[in-house]
Amino acid sequence: MHLSSVSRRKFLQTAGMLSLSSISLDSPAYPFITSEEIGLKNLPDSFEGFKIVHLTDIHHSKFVSFNEVFRMVELANRQNADAVFLTGDYITWSKKFIAPVAEALRNLKARFGVFAILGNHDIRVDAHGITQALEKAQIKVLRNSSERIDLKGDSLWIAGVDEYSYGQSDIAKAIREVPLSQPRILLAHNPEIVSEAAGHQVDFVLAGHTHGGQIKIPFMRSLNVVTQPSQEFLEGFVRSGKTQMYISRGLGKVVIPVRIFCPPEIPVFYLQS
Repeated sequence: MHLSSVSRRKFLQTAGMLSLSSISLDSPAYPFITSEEIGLKNLPDSFEGFKIVHLTDIHHSKFVSFNEVFRMVELANRQNADAVFLTGDYITWSKKFIAPVAEALRNLKARFGVFAILGNHDIRVDAHGITQALEKAQIKVLRNSSERIDLKGDSLWIAGVDEYSYGQSDIAKAIREVPLSQPRILLAHNPEIVSEAAGHQVDFVLAGHTHGGQIKIPFMRSLNVVTQPSQEFLEGFVRSGKTQMYISRGLGKVVIPVRIFCPPEIPVFYLQS
């Protein structure tokens, strides 16, 4: 027996309502906080338990409002971080969102500062403008460079690179000043850099870019796999040789203004020797 046109319409309407219900249930407005311990060789004693909050892929745009960004900042601040690391894609397509997102991020609080790199969307829209806006907001932007954090006579170095997929990342330059006796921590937007990072003996990479797939409906390909079929890793821990990398699902949305079965995330890392 075939469905009549009326019953078929009702069926599709019901399915649509169930789909929207799934979106609201599986894409909470507030990001999940995930806590991870990161073991690093040669970690100075003073940095044992050092707490890092990682924000990535905010994508302030018509899909991600200023209020949403501000809530992300508030939630990050509740974690009482020693340092906050930002790994790119603060906006999506328009320059008009640069000033507001930088103003929101200005409110981030951390004992030893906020450090950032640029993502592919940032470089595509206006790398110089975003760098200036973030620096004006007291956020240190690492563009193939490094910065040192000092604590009780010990030091911890943070390196950051530009976008890997555009051929602009230079790990050798970024870690040039990092002593061989120090852990090598790298901020890199695109996780595809992990093999190259392993070649430079990087200990820990913080990455984003993938949104964890953003839309992960069972038995279907994720949105990220559709838009970037070469992407090998989507989320969580990845190892390449002795290099460990964590890929955050990030916070924002692109292409489609929803997340399905892929909630936003703010990872919190505790450094351990």
